[in-house]
Amino acid sequence: MSGTNMSAAKPTFDLEELVSHYQKQLRDDANHYLRRRGIENETVEQYRIGFEPGKIGFYVQSGKLGDYFENRIIIPIVNKEGVPVDLIGRTIDNREPKYKTLLGIEDYLFNEPVLEQAEDVILCGGIFDVLSLAQSRLPAVCASAWMSFKDAHLEKLRDKRVFICLGNDELGRRESAKIEGQLQGISKQTFIVNLPESIRDVNDFFARVQNPLDTFMQLLNETMEEALLLPIAPDVKNITAYTEEYMKRYRGQVSGITTGIANLDEALIGGLRAGLYFIAGGASSGKTMLMKQIADEIAFSQIPVVYVSWDMTAFELWARSIARIIGTEPHRVLSGKASPDEVSRANKKYAFISKWMWTIECSLETSMDRVFATIERIASIAGRTPVVFIDHLNRVPTTGLQRQPQSVAEHQTMLAYVLKQWSREWGGPVLAAIPSNLGSEKLPEGVEASADVILGLKHGEPEETDGCVVNCALELLKHRNGPLARVPLRFNQREARFEAVTGAGKAGPVAPEGA
Repeated sequence: MSGTNMSAAKPTFDLEELVSHYQKQLRDDANHYLRRRGIENETVEQYRIGFEPGKIGFYVQSGKLGDYFENRIIIPIVNKEGVPVDLIGRTIDNREPKYKTLLGIEDYLFNEPVLEQAEDVILCGGIFDVLSLAQSRLPAVCASAWMSFKDAHLEKLRDKRVFICLGNDELGRRESAKIEGQLQGISKQTFIVNLPESIRDVNDFFARVQNPLDTFMQLLNETMEEALLLPIAPDVKNITAYTEEYMKRYRGQVSGITTGIANLDEALIGGLRAGLYFIAGGASSGKTMLMKQIADEIAFSQIPVVYVSWDMTAFELWARSIARIIGTEPHRVLSGKASPDEVSRANKKYAFISKWMWTIECSLETSMDRVFATIERIASIAGRTPVVFIDHLNRVPTTGLQRQPQSVAEHQTMLAYVLKQWSREWGGPVLAAIPSNLGSEKLPEGVEASADVILGLKHGEPEETDGCVVNCALELLKHRNGPLARVPLRFNQREARFEAVTGAGKAGPVAPEGA
């Protein structure tokens, strides 16, 4: 893989020296943030929490840090002997990503030394959850990076009674069920602890609930009693969670991710949500152009995007983005005919987008398993599930599949199932291009069954609709949670851009001043 460099050597740091350095830099704004999260001075000292207010004269090139952790609380991750193995930085303002790891070592749990003595342990979703429980002398751990509970962590919880208490939302509940399944046969017992409605997580619980320790202990006891009396609970246990999710949608607190094309967002009832989306079309119909345009729009909104390509090089994909920003045909950029000044200006605008874009350029030896491992690593760095683009399905090798497919249809079906499972497990959208002339051929039944949405990109003779010239359309051929529709589009050949025909669709991402 090019595009994303996974083989670069990590610099060497004296972690003990850095921990001491950051401890000495704690100041009023950092202490105020910690107090607001309910973290006491004794806990700050015990866990050797520090702060990085800004540049400290170190530089990454020389194996030091520069302003990597600027304006972040610094929390050491230690092994069972208490020796620092990594550092986590949590921003105290609104910058993204909220969390940064220094080395990205995922084999350790935060607060791992507590496992040496504890028979019961609470598995939390985040570091501040663990700190809140530690202040109440309750043994708790969490994965060191967001949503990165791995097989390496399972053995650490062997023969323990594990209370899983993650974020109180759909993603947290899904992750809880996944981890509970992984712990079967390893831990002594597992219990999923459901927090009260409107409480985000354990840290929020201890900050807002009166007598939080007593109330939390009561919650743990009730969870055990319910599990023992009714090992397999009926769906009634989910009614509160479902109602809360509905009310969020009713209030407009939950919406899809915009594609940047207004009439497409409208057809998708607000944009992209977790699930598997196929964009089908014939050869050279513009599937990659459309997907890259949508990917750039999403990244412009500061939502992480991973664009995985077995079809084009990272340079070819970059050229399409630059051409769209300039307003010219991609071949002029690819052939070196565009003005260097125009490319330079476009690059400055694209730099804002590229902060949220990871391009993985694959070869025929790059397995889907390896790609997923990289995407999950990116998710832990970004602090949220990325939107994943797969370009395109027929080029993905069979390496790593459970068995060798006997036909193209079986190959597509197996890959569709794998992508569907990943989107469900991680709670994010996956968009995959698939070459197919849907007017004359059908997708394999297994592909159709796995897809949540199938969009057919079709071109035709220009026609006038409501005073606008339409030369292509996206046919919404399957929509698991909404009606079918036809989304008329105009493809602006000169500017390499798909445009909405009606409504106020955005013409494309333009970086704000100073970006």
